Amino acid sequence: MSWELLIPIVLGIGLVSFSLLVVLSRHLFRSAVFLALTLVFTAFFYIFLGAELLAGIQILLYAGGVITLIIFVILLTERVKMERLEETHRSVIPALLASSSVFFALIYFTWSSPRIRSLAVSFHPPGFGVSQELAESIFRKWLLPFEVLSLLLLAAIVGALVLARRDEEVSNS
Repeated sequence: MSWELLIPIVLGIGLVSFSLLVVLSRHLFRSAVFLALTLVFTAFFYIFLGAELLAGIQILLYAGGVITLIIFVILLTERVKMERLEETHRSVIPALLASSSVFFALIYFTWSSPRIRSLAVSFHPPGFGVSQELAESIFRKWLLPFEVLSLLLLAAIVGALVLARRDEEVSNS
């Protein structure tokens, strides 16, 4: 068995395993950690397919930023309620049926697509050109909107902090 076939199989097994652990774990903190590992395995898939920029964004933005925020919210909520949060798995059978039907529909439409078949026959990992073109497009052509968006998000965070502090001061009075 060649490395080109073994690597996606190992990554796929890891990705599916951690995805199942996200759903099946009874503790929210552990689910968040398993979600972080799922996102890292997704980034490894991006690296394998030659999309290094997307892998970097996946790790920095999602596995780093979003998971940190989720863990912060879980820990803060546990501290406020003074009890450990546990997930109760209600309606497991309908959820399993719905997710299985979506999964099989995606598999069917993916493998019956002529575009996917043509890509599978002529697959060769691209070089750094795709990532380089995307990076140049973002940081040359779209730099000003990118920075304006970051300032807008910063203003939203500061505004949320001001509003939260104002509510806290009103409730203490």
